[in-house]
Amino acid sequence: MLTYVQVHLYYLVPPIVVLLAVYHPLLGRRDGLSILWLCFMATIWTTPWDNVSSITLQPVPEPGFAILIWIISQSGWGYPPNSIVGKIFHVPIEEHMFFILQPIFLLLLHSLISHPRLLPFDRHDATRSLRTTASAPYAAGDGKEGAMVSEPSQRVENEDEVITLARRPLAALSWGAIWLFGLVLVNEAHGGALWNAEGWIPPILQIGGKGFYLGWILVWVSPVIALLTYLGARFGTAERLTFILGAGWLVAIDTIAIRAGAWYISPETSLGFHVWRDLPLEEFLFFCLTTHLILLSSSLISHLHTLLLLYPTLPPCPPLNPAKHIALLFRVALSPPPIDRRMLDALVSAQETLRKGSKSFDVAKLAFGREMRIGLVAIYAWCRVTDNLIDEAADCKDSESPSRLDILQTIRKHLEQAYSCTNPARGASPSSSSPSVAEDILCSIPDLSEEDRSAFHLFAALIPRLVPIHPFRELCDGYETDLRFVPLPSPAPPPSTARSRDTNDNGQVDVNVNVTVGVLPTSPLVELVQDPDFQLEEHLPIKTTSDLLDYADNVAGSIASAICYLSWSMLTPSPTPSRPVDSLSWTTHTHTHVHAGGTDTGMTVPEPESDPTPLVLRRMRITSHAREMGRALQLVNIARDIAKDARIGRVYVPLSSFSSAKDLLAVILPSSRSNPGPAHGSARESTRVDLDYAPYTLPLLEMADQRRSNSQHAMADLPRTARGGTRAMVASYFEIAEAIRRRGGAIDERGVKVDKWRRLLAAGTAMWFGMA
Repeated sequence: MLTYVQVHLYYLVPPIVVLLAVYHPLLGRRDGLSILWLCFMATIWTTPWDNVSSITLQPVPEPGFAILIWIISQSGWGYPPNSIVGKIFHVPIEEHMFFILQPIFLLLLHSLISHPRLLPFDRHDATRSLRTTASAPYAAGDGKEGAMVSEPSQRVENEDEVITLARRPLAALSWGAIWLFGLVLVNEAHGGALWNAEGWIPPILQIGGKGFYLGWILVWVSPVIALLTYLGARFGTAERLTFILGAGWLVAIDTIAIRAGAWYISPETSLGFHVWRDLPLEEFLFFCLTTHLILLSSSLISHLHTLLLLYPTLPPCPPLNPAKHIALLFRVALSPPPIDRRMLDALVSAQETLRKGSKSFDVAKLAFGREMRIGLVAIYAWCRVTDNLIDEAADCKDSESPSRLDILQTIRKHLEQAYSCTNPARGASPSSSSPSVAEDILCSIPDLSEEDRSAFHLFAALIPRLVPIHPFRELCDGYETDLRFVPLPSPAPPPSTARSRDTNDNGQVDVNVNVTVGVLPTSPLVELVQDPDFQLEEHLPIKTTSDLLDYADNVAGSIASAICYLSWSMLTPSPTPSRPVDSLSWTTHTHTHVHAGGTDTGMTVPEPESDPTPLVLRRMRITSHAREMGRALQLVNIARDIAKDARIGRVYVPLSSFSSAKDLLAVILPSSRSNPGPAHGSARESTRVDLDYAPYTLPLLEMADQRRSNSQHAMADLPRTARGGTRAMVASYFEIAEAIRRRGGAIDERGVKVDKWRRLLAAGTAMWFGMA
């Protein structure tokens, strides 16, 4: 025999502990509120019902007293005397424990299963919105949390926006019908004790008290499910899978408990049908319906939290006060805002782009919560698209050509426009404030694909109110450095020598040395370098280690700081809730100093112009360390891609690292002529393998390790649910460094491939055990 508390300890508590251990790096304040709210509501809503339905109700002799005196002492289900610790009213203490344990179990399970999904709803279920011509459904108001429009009249269709939380009245009516059926069963159980205009409603089904338990289940649960369904809550794939696993586990526990004598169902109050041996139909339906109810609630809360981020005048980070947090969600649920349709499509497109183009990010992003992940996808998709536009402009044959420089200028213009048209007084997103201006800017980029255009739109719609502009300006500075590398003109007849540099008396590469490079295959880079009038050094901007670190700071340190800003905007309440970026005004001074203060040996925490608060000082320090970690990641990236970058004339290894012009040409020219061979051991394969990049890759990795060691402790100071993701991202990326070391520093134009499972292991270890 099992006692009720043993059932909990053996079968319900252990899976909760396991789920909590797996999910704890992602368990944030939003999850905590969902758990607390649903546990509270389950207790409040279930306790009266459980006290009523745990007894059998007999007909009431006086109609006027109806519901007030129905309860008498005959149990509808029961427990052996030694199975429970005690009771609160008619309900065992262990039953009250179940009101809390069941939501915790199901919410953790749902959170894990639904976590890979970027959006907690199916965008195909969205409907076209109807917006007022005068104002948006949520005005900017005082900037606190947005103000509801009191008189939404003069509505017109806006096909560019959708209501993702569409009302479902017909589905809600079906639950209303189920409630009426439950009411009929309750009426039967009480001998027709329900009132109508003419007196008592007589029994219809003539089944007596056997419909008591099922009737009270349906009467109790159907109204809540009907309300949630009407508000727009619905099941997706993740909810269906969670339902199968969660309800299946709970039903199995119930079967074991009944067979072990922990409790029993009274045959007088049940229909007598069994799903299988010892499992009454009523118990099966109870766990199915309560699981359905909890998952609908969890899905709705996740949806509402996502709407806070997607709509521009709602606070992306809800208030710390739980009552205000819940009140905000209620307001959004009662009047869901319209969401930019293009932004939703762009999120899906951006996630697919990053899945194909950035394996490290694709693995590491799962270590972040959904709200952080949406912002990260928007940022990284913009970075990926802009980087590709600079590197692979379709109509550019010259990296110094006006076309490619114009593309960079267009990127900068669009960036400035995205930030300038985000005006809190307008209560509008960038996309709706000035769409024509932004679209006109992008039209100057030739052959811009719709996928790339959507990445710009996504960035402009989400990021300006969350992250300051400074990191992205710095990234554009990094792109400008890329354009200063060796230009690649149209092919021309190659001479047999290249004018380059040898070393001078100071050990630096010197000019006026003709280097015979032999007969090389024709390529724009080879032809250019062999031109006696070509000055190679002028097109290699990374001359010293300081230049290298400045470049790494621009292209990677900047994005590392952007991740910090995003985490503070999304995970910590701001004095300016709907525009957290306004509370990050101190970053202007920080970026000026951090960007200029990068040195060969470490970091300098910037000094503000005025007395900062302790919080600002702490965030400045975190940002400095984050940028140092960004430099480390970029050094790994440079080490991996030395051969591939050299093929297009980019040498990020400092010129001071080369002892002669021949060493420099050995990096640039062999990579141009050594394409991957078709067979291992062929002459071409042998040529590529003989190239020794170790003298350049291994020092870069040492520099990266030093910066990682100096800065990784600062990740513990980020908001709690951002720590696991940043650690996973760093660990996943440094697996590239380990792969290069395992090869003795050797690399080729194909880079270094790291097994996905090795990345996952490194990322998981860092995420769960705090090892970066």
